[in-house]
Amino acid sequence: MLVSRRYGRKMGLVRHYSHLARYRLGVFAPLKAVNWGSVRRLVFVCKGNICRSPYAEAKARKMDLTSSSFGLDASAGVPANPAAIKAALARGVDMSPHAARTADIMDLVSGDLLAAMESSQARVLQSVALPAGVQVTLLGLWCTPPRPHLEDPFGLSADYFDTCFALIDDALVCISTHMRKRDSVALAR
Repeated sequence: MLVSRRYGRKMGLVRHYSHLARYRLGVFAPLKAVNWGSVRRLVFVCKGNICRSPYAEAKARKMDLTSSSFGLDASAGVPANPAAIKAALARGVDMSPHAARTADIMDLVSGDLLAAMESSQARVLQSVALPAGVQVTLLGLWCTPPRPHLEDPFGLSADYFDTCFALIDDALVCISTHMRKRDSVALAR
């Protein structure tokens, strides 16, 4: 029960500690080196764009942060997962209008920060980031404490959906702080 609530499944537990060890070894340091002064839009990325990334997008917008999302393996137009919608509503976030977007329909522009949920996604994103002049990070790196891997909640328990969305909320609070500091510096000039 503890494993399914905190990590989603046994493999989620293994991935968590594997990624945490890599984080402590500094493997993800380049993904944490964000130039906040150039970030204009947060673009959240996951696999299907029906659970994690649309929740992060909707929550960020609720926090007055410019955001979007897409999935690396999404089917365009698919609605958000019903379990994700229910979990999001419990947190005061409405995902019901969401329709999945694919990478090929996203217009990436300089000033975008692509925030992936998993390191494999970040690796894929880095190949498109440089030509587009965008930055890439792992959303979970901004959690307190850092959680470099956010297991996909699709098909998992309501408890894990809540855990996953709480982690996203935590990361967004930290990111929001960085964005507000950036805005304060710009206003002071």
